[in-house]
Amino acid sequence: MRIGIRLFLSSALVLIMTTLAAAQDVADISTKADEYLSTWARQGRFSGTVLLAKGGKVLLRKGYGMANFEQNVPNSPETVFRIGSITKLFTAFSILQLEERGLLKVTDPVVKYIPELPQSWGAITIHQLLCHVSGIPDFTSAKAYGDFDDSRHVENALKEFADKPLLSPPGETMRYSNSGYTLLGRVIEKVSGKSYPDYLTENILAPAGMTHSAIDNVTPLVPQRASGYNFDGEFLTNAKFGDPKWSASAGAMRSTVDDLYQFDRLLKSGKLFSSGITTKAWSPSSHYKAPPPLPLEAEYGYGWMLGQDLGHRYIGHGGWVSGFVSDFKRFPDDDAVLILLSNVESASYIQVTSDLTAILFGEKYQVPVEHKIVHPAPVLLSRYVGDYQLGPLAIKITMRDNRLYAFSPGQPAPFGMIATSDTEFYFNDAPSEIRFVVDEKGAVNQFILKMQGKEMPVSRVTEVKSGS
Repeated sequence: MRIGIRLFLSSALVLIMTTLAAAQDVADISTKADEYLSTWARQGRFSGTVLLAKGGKVLLRKGYGMANFEQNVPNSPETVFRIGSITKLFTAFSILQLEERGLLKVTDPVVKYIPELPQSWGAITIHQLLCHVSGIPDFTSAKAYGDFDDSRHVENALKEFADKPLLSPPGETMRYSNSGYTLLGRVIEKVSGKSYPDYLTENILAPAGMTHSAIDNVTPLVPQRASGYNFDGEFLTNAKFGDPKWSASAGAMRSTVDDLYQFDRLLKSGKLFSSGITTKAWSPSSHYKAPPPLPLEAEYGYGWMLGQDLGHRYIGHGGWVSGFVSDFKRFPDDDAVLILLSNVESASYIQVTSDLTAILFGEKYQVPVEHKIVHPAPVLLSRYVGDYQLGPLAIKITMRDNRLYAFSPGQPAPFGMIATSDTEFYFNDAPSEIRFVVDEKGAVNQFILKMQGKEMPVSRVTEVKSGS
């Protein structure tokens, strides 16, 4: 009897200790993530809402910064954000639903459903659109595409591209294409007989209980919808207006962290889609590599990016659109999820999500430095203006209104440089820093670019001689 009691007490003690350790782990993650994000927010470098969860438990669910800076409205877990290209995974699931219902096949040529396609696009399949290997050019730049009052604006835009060649043969090269996902939205409409927003709501969002998610529209009043912003160096500006209709099925959705977590839970349970659908969506079909200077690379399925972070397998997608950035990253083997929705457009969210992933899994991460900003004399700043080269990457330093800006091909706009000394600068737009090298004669022919813990020398294309 005594042995039985001892075994019982021993097992109970182990259970209690395990429970306490788990509770401590949850508290530790929550505290570290909150302190980390608060440091970014204090500097005005992050504004948005974050949700972290693991094992079915929400570890952090909190807003930072402002949903509207002009009206002093803070972000909260209920704030509604544009989520950009996260829309693509919903578009891909819609296509796969229609295939499962026998209404199309991903091996079908797209021209079967959109006969207005240019003749040279005739061999392109739905599969190739889903994994960005179609080779089509950006037809959304056509004048007719912007006539949203015309229900055939997509077809009319395609006519303007009738004589334009493909960028590469179908199936050959991965080129991330918003135009391709716009065509997928049109396929959904043709096959289902419903508008894309109606199909999405009736077949995915409503069944999932995602009551605050929809294709965004500027006309109706949306409670707690955030305004979008950009950085101009150390200052915030209102993002330029971008009608969500331009993004359509490639990036026009709005949502909340709670709705996306609800979606994550349904994907975990398998109640929303069959295993046949999720297996196709989460199987690698192409390889994605972001343009420099963004340090992103992953396999690509159907509307989902697939990879490894700190040895943990993830499936997810990010978004970037008109004053907003977002990330929805699921770690299925760990039953963990990271959801970040921000209303300030900045590539720094890549660093933030990387560090939050490290916090989530108990790995090392970099605490953001709280910079002391200085304002060097314009005569000192002017010596840095010029063209620089890092391997194949060209970087142009310009000056406007006594402030420096850096620009590289692939950036949405020049990034404002913020000085911490006469020679050292950081960015609110990107997770990188610059230190100019000034020789003993005052000439500047190089700067050191610091990114992801690496320091890389960047040379001026045309050297500046001393005294010039």
